[in-house]
Amino acid sequence: MPNDFSVFISHRAEDRFLARLLKARLEYLSSLDGQRSVECFVCEEIPGGAEWRQWMIDNTARADCLIFIHTNAEHNWTWCASEISQFDGYKRALKLMSKVLWFSVDSSPSFPMLAENEFYGVSDDEVRRFLEDLFVRPTFGAVPLRPKLNANHARDFNEAVKDLHAQFMQITRPEELFRLRLRIVFSDELSFRQKAETLRALPPADRARGFLKDAKLEADAATTTLLSGPDTADLDWEDLLSAQNRYDSGAWLDELTGYIANSFADVDIASRRSREQVLSPIFRDLKLYQPVIARLEYLDSTPFSVVIIFVPMPPFSEDPRLMVAQNMPKDIVFLSILLRLARRFRWSFLEPLYNAVENLDDDFTTKRWDDLLARYHECLENLDSILRQGNMRELETVGDIKSAINISDDALLKEMFKDWGTFQTRLAQAIEKKSPGDVRQTLEPWLKRNKDFMKQLLVETQSKVEKLRPLEAR
Repeated sequence: MPNDFSVFISHRAEDRFLARLLKARLEYLSSLDGQRSVECFVCEEIPGGAEWRQWMIDNTARADCLIFIHTNAEHNWTWCASEISQFDGYKRALKLMSKVLWFSVDSSPSFPMLAENEFYGVSDDEVRRFLEDLFVRPTFGAVPLRPKLNANHARDFNEAVKDLHAQFMQITRPEELFRLRLRIVFSDELSFRQKAETLRALPPADRARGFLKDAKLEADAATTTLLSGPDTADLDWEDLLSAQNRYDSGAWLDELTGYIANSFADVDIASRRSREQVLSPIFRDLKLYQPVIARLEYLDSTPFSVVIIFVPMPPFSEDPRLMVAQNMPKDIVFLSILLRLARRFRWSFLEPLYNAVENLDDDFTTKRWDDLLARYHECLENLDSILRQGNMRELETVGDIKSAINISDDALLKEMFKDWGTFQTRLAQAIEKKSPGDVRQTLEPWLKRNKDFMKQLLVETQSKVEKLRPLEAR
């Protein structure tokens, strides 16, 4: 029996399902009737403990042919290019034919290093042509591997064409990408596993910072200018940190780190549920941009890369930096932030929870308590979101002007801060006791405090508004 024919499949991590399907179909078709078989090397199946780079060198050397899967021109293809160069260089050094073929979703592909190699599109006709070239015709060898494969096993052959074409369509559906977008890749695919293993023992927050420290940042010129200024050619993580701190917009990077830290498989469910995709805004040139985590990619159940889009915000946002830039008096900005916090605390936490327990007596069904428990956890998430969205930083942005604001009962504020921890503990205890009465008794004083606080803020706001022009005649 002739020797096996070996294929090295070069692909990005995002296309691993396609690579695995291609391997499965080629090896299955080659095995029919016990004829000459095909062996495929896919980096997703590197055995544990192997040295990744050496594995690539060894198996590109063993391969008779390399298949490159090119799916998205925006992605970084450095590692795939390294695999192709390694394969091609080895064959040329031994004066052997370098057989490289490639698929691309682009009907007019531009990949200079492959300009002279066999190109295939992703239509069903192109997939069929590829399988016929590989098996039926002597395109990549002196003799065909299986000259009658499509005739003797038409059903299997056609199924392979159908499945591969369908998988290509899954990953090549047209999409419109946000122009302002940043992709942060924690490591190249083969080094990533080693890096993940090195960082595994660290707490999640330190692990996230370890991944981000040496990450590769991919962004177009417009996004790079937004994040770091017009004179920046390339970004790395430290450049990004420095630039955002310089622009007083570093909060979103802290939040991004927290999001990644809570995305590891070993963190608790509550932490994973607390992740907030909408991050603190970026303030540049009197404009605001909202960073939103659009995509988190995993490799081996570990975050591998993250995509952030930057959405331009309306010109009349409540962000204090924008309000101050629009010459709004700082004391009014300060009061408006406090009122917003008080409003959100009441209607996203106090009111929903009180409404859920208001008419609940001690003779309640299991279902009604389960409903209350669900609402309680929902309200806790709302509260956590309020506390995590940089509201205290917002107050700090306006400056130290609390002394300029005459809140008549300052003791109320001090009492609220002093009793905050006790309130949370008592509420949790009331929930644990399954006591609707205790829940109501815990919430009612805070409903009153919140109401009194908002009344004071409105009185103080009115006095500040009275000083705006035109001044009223006295």
